Amino acid sequence: MINNFYKYIFENYDKFEPLTSFRLHDELNSDVWDGYEMDSKIQEQLMIIATDFFNFLDINVEVDDVWLTGSLANLNYSKYSDFDVHILLDFSKLNDNVELVKKYLDAKRFIFNDIHNIYISGYEVELYAQDTNEPHISTGVYSLMNGKWIRKPSKQNFEPDEELIKQKALTIMDSFDKLEEDKDKKTLDEIKLSIDKIWKKIKDMRKSGLYGDGELSNENLAFKLLRRNGYLEKIILLKREIYDKQFS
Repeated sequence: MINNFYKYIFENYDKFEPLTSFRLHDELNSDVWDGYEMDSKIQEQLMIIATDFFNFLDINVEVDDVWLTGSLANLNYSKYSDFDVHILLDFSKLNDNVELVKKYLDAKRFIFNDIHNIYISGYEVELYAQDTNEPHISTGVYSLMNGKWIRKPSKQNFEPDEELIKQKALTIMDSFDKLEEDKDKKTLDEIKLSIDKIWKKIKDMRKSGLYGDGELSNENLAFKLLRRNGYLEKIILLKREIYDKQFS
């Protein structure tokens, strides 16, 4: 597949169109910001939603802060952006088993985001519970609770390496496409093994990128490309399908 790289790109242009969304803007999104000042109505709405989400979690712990992070708090926003709202909590104050707390809060998050479909200024609102003690890798972080920047983004001299990002994403896409083509010839265990390998490769790729060159790394942008062109969703759906069939 890689030998026919440019032929594949030409024939599958729509799968790589999201690459244009990785280019940086000179200013923050004017739908949300006036310079570096957040629209007060949007800030108020996000805080109300964050409060409702916290109440939904049904836990007894103090909220340390509420952050807006991700591309809408940065210069890499696009039509794919959403409001990434993180409620910061000290997980260790809920239980010594921090991993168990994380799994519980993740489960509650999935339910909340699944039953709600909230949009502000055309962008979806996504809620997260984040451990206060967990490192957060982002060059743009705004405290909704205190109305001030934690990390104020600035214009970087950055141009995405689109060819390298394409190739990294294509490795995953090609593996998944081949699995889809051959899955009727494989046992459920064989499909599960293959899909688990693909999923691990995606996680390792993103992790190495975030802890290497950060959120604008080629690896993290390849992960975002897979999310924006629908491949991540297809992989997750196949994982669920195989799991259900194994226990049916």
